[in-house]
This record gives sequence, C-alpha cells and structure tokens, in this order.
Amino acid sequence: MRRRLLMALLCFIMALSVAPGLAQDATPVATPVSPTTGASGIGDPYYPELGNGGYQVEHYTLDLDLDIDAGSINTATASLDAVALQVLTIFNLDYRGPEIDQVTVDGAAAEFSREDQELVIEPAQLLEAGASFTVAVTYHGMPGGGDSMFTRGWWTTDTSIFALGEPSGSEAWYPVNGHPLDKASYTMRITVPKPNAAVANGTLTDVTSTATTTTYTWEASDEMASYLVTFHAGPLVVERQTGPDGLPIINAYPPNITPDEREQFARVPEMIEHFETLFGPYPFASFGNTVVDEDFPAALETQTMVIYGRPAVSETVVAHELAHQWFGNSVSLERWQDIWLNEGFATYAQTLWDEYLDGPEILDVVDQQVCTALDAAEAGGAGGQIQIGDPGPDRLLDFAVYGRGALTLHALRLQLGDDTFFDILREWNERYSHGHASTGEFITLAEELSGAELDQFFDVWLFNAPSAGLELIGDLAAACDE
Repeated sequence: MRRRLLMALLCFIMALSVAPGLAQDATPVATPVSPTTGASGIGDPYYPELGNGGYQVEHYTLDLDLDIDAGSINTATASLDAVALQVLTIFNLDYRGPEIDQVTVDGAAAEFSREDQELVIEPAQLLEAGASFTVAVTYHGMPGGGDSMFTRGWWTTDTSIFALGEPSGSEAWYPVNGHPLDKASYTMRITVPKPNAAVANGTLTDVTSTATTTTYTWEASDEMASYLVTFHAGPLVVERQTGPDGLPIINAYPPNITPDEREQFARVPEMIEHFETLFGPYPFASFGNTVVDEDFPAALETQTMVIYGRPAVSETVVAHELAHQWFGNSVSLERWQDIWLNEGFATYAQTLWDEYLDGPEILDVVDQQVCTALDAAEAGGAGGQIQIGDPGPDRLLDFAVYGRGALTLHALRLQLGDDTFFDILREWNERYSHGHASTGEFITLAEELSGAELDQFFDVWLFNAPSAGLELIGDLAAACDE
C-alpha cells in the first residue's frame, strides 16, 4: 500500500496549516462618496477590500522588463481593457507595487493617488455606464512584500523571479481588480536578460530577441482569477509532454533539477486522462508545471502553469494541483468562505489518484476516517475543528479545510454511490465551467442529481452540526456498521 493515503498526503501541503496575516476586518464596504465613484472593494465577507466596484476587467496586457540580478522591474506597463458598470468619475485598482510613472485612461493622462493598497484613478473624461475603456499604468522598481508568504506575491532568488500569492499577492506587482469574481484573460510579455527564459500562464505565442535580451509572449485566453496569475523567470530547463488529444504540456525547471524531481511529473499526461474520466474534459488549452529553486514547502495551482517550491515536488502534490484546474480555476469561488470547494476537492483527487494506482482497497483507511469523524461529531463540534464551510479569514488554509473537505466528499460518495457521485462532479464542471459557484449551488446540484435531501448531511460535515440522527445509507451505512 502506498504512503499517499489521504491524511498523509496532506502533511506537505499544510506544513503551513494556519495562514497568519491574511485577515482584513470583515466590515461592510463603505458606501461610495458619490454615485460616480467606484467602490474600493468588491464586498467579500472575508476580504472586503479585495477587488473593486464600478467596472469589470475583460483583459490584462502585462509588459514586464525584468532585472533578474536585482530582483526588480526595470519598467512595466499594465494595460487593462474594462467595461464600466456605472457612470464613473473615479475608480480604484488594487495595487501596492513600486513607483508609478504614469496613468492613462483611453490614452489621456489621468489623475491618480495611492491610498494604502489602493490606486485611485480619476480619468480626464467621465466614463458612461456600459462604456469600454483602457487603463494603462506604467511603473518601475522593487515590488513590495505582503504580510505573510501567502500574500507576498513577488518572490526572488539569487537567479530568478517568480509570482505566487493566495488569496492575494498579484497587487504587489501589477494593478488589478483582485477578486475571483472578476476573472479576465491575460497577455504577458516578459523581457529577461540572456540567457534566461520566462514561463507564464497560457500558451507561448512569440519569442523575440535583441543582442542582450529575450522577450517571451504568453497568451492566456481563458479567464482566470488574479491569484492564479504567475510567471517564473530565470535560467530554466524546459521540457515538453503531450497530453490527451494533443494537449501541450510544458515543464520548466531550475538547471539543478534532480532526476527524482523530474520523475514526479512523468505521469502528468496519464493523470490528466484519468481525471477527465472522473471530472469531465480538461478545461484549458494547455498545462504546465514550473519548479522554483526556493526551499519553501508550498505549491500553488496557478492556472495552466502550476508553481512548486522544491520541497513540494511529489506526484501526489502534482495530482492535487492538477485537480485544481477543474476545481478552483475553471469553476471559481464566488466568495472566499467557500474555499473547501477548492481545497477539499483537490485533496480528494489525491486519493482518487491513489485509488487508480493501487486499487479500491486503499479506500478502507479513508472509510474508517469518515466513520471516526462521524463518531466525533455525534454530539456536535467535529472534534473541535473549525467549520470548513465558514472557516474565517484567519483559518482560510487550515489543515481541516483540506482534510475534512476531502472526507466530506468521500462520505458523499459512500452515501450516494459511485455513479451518482461522479455524475455530480462531471455536471459541476460542465454547468459552471469558466464561471463561479458556491457551496449552496453544490448542495443544490447534489440533491438534484441524487434525489436525496442533503441539508443535514452538509450541516454535519461543513458546519459541525451534531451527527446524531443523520441517516446513513448505502456504502456509508455499511462502512460505519449502521
């Protein structure tokens, strides 16, 4: 039996089990000072100042000229193509990056100011509701850090620069509407000194060179949340694989990558093919992985180009991050409270990969974990764990969100049977593909396809209601001796 059983699989991912410094005061967003001022936050209950109101971004074009030795930006321009959702005389972008040189709206210079982590922009001409407009921000210097590794956003080593942060971090290096509710497509043009290379989200569409630099253009045509945006620039070794139906896969490594580390990615095409049978078609036009030469125990499911610290490189973590392309990236959160929809599903995918490799007998241990959790919850409280359906901003990435989230799904599978359970997962990805969904919508879908009333089931698993009186049926009843 392999070592990668459910809870063992989590030990790396949640070496950081509690995420300090993520919380903002969960107070309502202030009413705009005038009807033509966009709100300074999108109104998420956990992070009310993330994102902004009054407009929707459709596309970002990020031109970055990097000084890799200094770990900084020589010059950059972020261009945002957006649509006004109301009349706007003032609007905000999330930004805590380096010095701004100029801001224009539709080519005309705009007034701007910086307030905490907000860039406040006053265009020369009023923007009518429904109008398309382009904001261009030119800047240079060293991006600022966040309160923790989760929100730092901009990372450097002696030889490379890369971007990583959740639930925020992108605002450290480009102006952004930084909430998953405003997903957008991206073009990234990254200029690096020779002989370095750069990988990013999407598909490599162009490479141009001068005597001293190379510019890599990456196009991400499928919309993505800002925390999933990444790049990795430095001395990279690039290899290619081919997935199902010719899917291009790019893996980029530091030059000192070991054969064992490389081997952890060898089965990615097979992994995609298997997950397609369980979750539905792979939702994007490419996939990739990049390993940074940094000794931090984390990986992030950055869309189509997953980023790993060296200690994170293992086949089971690859399975976890690949599963996020369906759960979290294509089907995105409406609010951060529903994080279990991302992490519980990706963690359970690790077990599904083990089941594929080793057979259904490996599920016996997971069955017992489900029964133990139900016993602990008989009087309520889930053994003192947090409510994974509402963990709070300070516990957003708590171990329980991953582990109990996965057990919730396994319990649902036992309760409903394999056919119905996997029908639910496939329909989830078809119905909400490239969009947003919530816990309530998942429960509604599960009830729709199963014909069962599942409110009490999810109250027990997500919100720590007592399990006494919960009717166990099917394989769940058999596993727990009911």
